[in-house]
Amino acid sequence: MSDAPAAESGGPFEEQRQIYDLLSQETRHLILQFILGHPEHLPSLDELAYMMPKNKAAIRDQLEVLSDNDIIDCYRYPPNEDARDLPSQFYGLTEHGVDTLYEYNYLRGLPVARALYENTRLSEKAQRHRDAPRPELPDTVRDALTIDEDDDPDFDRLERYIREQKGNTHSVADQVTVAKAFYSAGIGLEKDGIKRTELLDSLDIDIEYQPRTVLNHLVDAGVLDQTVPPGPDVFAISERLDDIVNGQVTEEAEVNLDALIAHIDDELQVTALSEDAAERDGPQARVSAPSVAVADGAGRTVRSILAAEFGIEPEQLIDFLRSGDPVDRLNTAVKAIESSEEVTKSEDYGQIVFVNPAYRYRLTEQAIEFV
Repeated sequence: MSDAPAAESGGPFEEQRQIYDLLSQETRHLILQFILGHPEHLPSLDELAYMMPKNKAAIRDQLEVLSDNDIIDCYRYPPNEDARDLPSQFYGLTEHGVDTLYEYNYLRGLPVARALYENTRLSEKAQRHRDAPRPELPDTVRDALTIDEDDDPDFDRLERYIREQKGNTHSVADQVTVAKAFYSAGIGLEKDGIKRTELLDSLDIDIEYQPRTVLNHLVDAGVLDQTVPPGPDVFAISERLDDIVNGQVTEEAEVNLDALIAHIDDELQVTALSEDAAERDGPQARVSAPSVAVADGAGRTVRSILAAEFGIEPEQLIDFLRSGDPVDRLNTAVKAIESSEEVTKSEDYGQIVFVNPAYRYRLTEQAIEFV
């Protein structure tokens, strides 16, 4: 069922185009990457399905295409056929497949593919399949896919390129360090990338300049991709819930305002009780209504602080908070309370903050090809 037939009379350029189409189709490309990255270069169908965002039927179809074109073969291991929960069919490269991938520079990505696989958390089933007994690859295939663990990747070309592009920047040495660390960790096109705040801990590196500066230079040089994860452009986060409230912003702001108003009311009641107790201890006991003057003394209550913040009379505060944009009213009020040293904000309310998703960074295809 091959959808990449051999060239008939189109000459060498047509043949190259067809091979490129064969290798670059998304599912087939991922299959080859995970075969290269697999510790034994012989994943099972279930392993491929775990690693790839594709269903088994789609993967099986493309395995057949690659097999029809002699890029891969199904390697069987009969002893596993009667074993429970162990695969007996595995997929690996043929000698022709190795030659083809070598010609089209796929084998240069072996270290990155291996690092990507090793840094992927596997399910129990995927681990069981990875560790299952399996057949041996042909010697020529196995030797071609063996990485000499004693040899480091050749970073000379990548370092030379970075220094050519950014040699006039003070942080160029840090840029080289970070680019090498990305490569060693396998953070390439097949990964989502890492956030700037994760850089130092994830890659275990020590740099002199700020990560933001180093990453920006590497993006500008085409060494790193700067990507935005899928999802909303902006996240609305409720401090009260410590959770995202996209789609419920107004409702959550109103709940917080209700809690703020309850805090103001409770504070006034406490002030009234304190006054009443003081008056009962005086020479002439009498019942007194809350004194607005005392309750709203300068800097003494949440109500007085917010009235001053909004430029209104204290008696107008509650109606004012319930008018206008609830998010704006809430956030302005909470900031004023938090900036005051005379009152303490209740945990029952907080701001609605809006944040953009953090950029993620990963090596570009160009950078990987330099190594």
